[in-house]
Amino acid sequence: MAANSRSTKGRSAGGAVARELDQLRRKVKELMLRLEREAKVRKIEARLAAVAKKARQQLTGEIKVLREQGRKLASQLKATLGDAGKREQAFKEARAKVAELKAELGRRTADLRRKSGELRKLAEDSAQRAAAIIHGDAQHAAEPVEAEPVAPAAPSALDSESHPSDKPTPT
Repeated sequence: MAANSRSTKGRSAGGAVARELDQLRRKVKELMLRLEREAKVRKIEARLAAVAKKARQQLTGEIKVLREQGRKLASQLKATLGDAGKREQAFKEARAKVAELKAELGRRTADLRRKSGELRKLAEDSAQRAAAIIHGDAQHAAEPVEAEPVAPAAPSALDSESHPSDKPTPT
């Protein structure tokens, strides 16, 4: 029986060692799988970090470009607003000038009407004198025709010199 108990002991001791060996093999296999997974994760993380770095650089470049475009647009807007202000000022000045010219045109038109009236009256007087001279009416020619006194706007060289036909002819 003693031989029998040894073989049972050997078998149970060998079985325990085999079980422990199997456990160790499973543990090694599990650790190897975990190590492989961690290596894959690190590899993916490294690749992800590289992609993120590249994207960050690209984004930084785009931000710089957009910032520069913003500066240009701001300066263009400022210039456009300045131009609009200048155009508005020029428009106001032009309106004022047009109003001034309209007023001047009105004054000159009124003056021209007044002078035309004076000239018409003078022409009528001259025509009456000429008619009197032509009809030989010496009496009318000797007497000046009374016309309404008209105040001249400004003395001129033509006013100081009288026309020979305006003078009465001696008879």
